[in-house]
Amino acid sequence: MASSSAVRDWGNALRRGGTARVRLGQELETYGVWFALAALVVVSTLVSPEFLHTTNLLNILRQSVPLAIVAMGEALVILVGGFDVSVGNLVTLTAVITARVMADSNARILPTVLLVLAIGALVGLTNGLLVAKLRTDPFVTTLAMMLVLQGAAYVYTQGSPANDLTHGFRQISVGDVGGVPISVLCFLGIFALVWFVLNRTVPGRRLYAVGTNRRVAHLSGQPLTRTIVSAYVACSVLTVVGGLFLVAWIGTTDMSAGSGWALQAIAAALIGGAAIGGGRGGVGGPVGGVLVLTTILNLVDLVALPNYAKLLVEGGAVIAGVALYSQRRKE
Repeated sequence: MASSSAVRDWGNALRRGGTARVRLGQELETYGVWFALAALVVVSTLVSPEFLHTTNLLNILRQSVPLAIVAMGEALVILVGGFDVSVGNLVTLTAVITARVMADSNARILPTVLLVLAIGALVGLTNGLLVAKLRTDPFVTTLAMMLVLQGAAYVYTQGSPANDLTHGFRQISVGDVGGVPISVLCFLGIFALVWFVLNRTVPGRRLYAVGTNRRVAHLSGQPLTRTIVSAYVACSVLTVVGGLFLVAWIGTTDMSAGSGWALQAIAAALIGGAAIGGGRGGVGGPVGGVLVLTTILNLVDLVALPNYAKLLVEGGAVIAGVALYSQRRKE
């Protein structure tokens, strides 16, 4: 009798321990990127006293805004079980079209913005329809789109992009209100809107349902095609918005403006808790992942490491993101 009681108690203890481990895993998945960011801030402060200077911190925030917006879009596509590796080249195309069409005229700011947003929506619509209707592989599809966008940028500019950006347009990235960067204020508004749609609306819940189990979602009457296409369109539109903030920040354009952004956006999404295959994640985690990446790159600059060190950091971040995803998959 005593022996049976001991076995029962031991079993209960094991179950409690397993439950505690699961809860710990969930907490780390949700908040781990923010713990990592806090630890990184402490390390950066110890390594370089200049890190905590207000100017440096504001620069980190300004530099993070464009990629954070793109990473949010990438997270939406990953949420439905897809990928979009064309976002970097869409950023480049956005930059070169913006500079040339705007032609240093304040009157052209709004038409230019509407034009590139329409182009972004068309790109996302094409990607989404190919993946959802023709059931093409998301990676191959968006890889082909990446090449199309790269070719379009070169054809449009003939390899010589213009740099005619108006001072008024650049204020969205370099200006501030009461010491707070305008780009950060705009980002908070965009983030709040995307978060609300994802977490408080029916279309947002459908993204999770389709990503969790596409067959079950289909049998329950969920509009698969519309949901998948909407994720790709939202990703491309957000990518264009990120490209607009980028070109406003750097004040110039070249054919490598979005180079490497696809890998960085995917890495940020994975570090922030997204799961390849869909069904898990959100938009807060990818933002934390971008802040981690930007802070590391900022530290590389502060300690005057060679530029190629940034490539090592970006590659390491991608590996870290894949490793974290693999670990979550085992749990």
